[in-house]
Amino acid sequence: MGSLLVGARVLLLTVFATAGVAKLLDQSGTRNGLAGFGVPQRALIVGAVLLPLAELGTAVALVPPASAQWGGVAALVLLLAFSAGIANAMRRGRAPDCHCFGQLHSAPAGRGTLLRNLALAVPAALVVLEGPGPSISAWVGDRSA
Repeated sequence: MGSLLVGARVLLLTVFATAGVAKLLDQSGTRNGLAGFGVPQRALIVGAVLLPLAELGTAVALVPPASAQWGGVAALVLLLAFSAGIANAMRRGRAPDCHCFGQLHSAPAGRGTLLRNLALAVPAALVVLEGPGPSISAWVGDRSA
């Protein structure tokens, strides 16, 4: 189970770190993405900074075992919120560009994006329910000769 938990944490921290950095580097795209999902105009500038900072904070929290479970909670909350936003847009017949990974990857949010987020919620829930597992460095050390 330790390897599965470390793998879940590494996957999630990679996704959230990549998304957070990419969104910070593409502020206009992040604002456009948020606007496409119906975020009010007055909240776009703040949201375009706070969302990537929340993603980066989640990634950082997933690294040490002491905070990894809370990082899992944050990841799960973010992924479920993103999923709800995508499902709501789909329900209204809209497919706004998600700018999920800034300029690295931006595509209309639809069924594939929703399924990806729900699939990522599984390892997040695993970290929340099962605990953090071993530290990443200890796990790697145990596998090194």
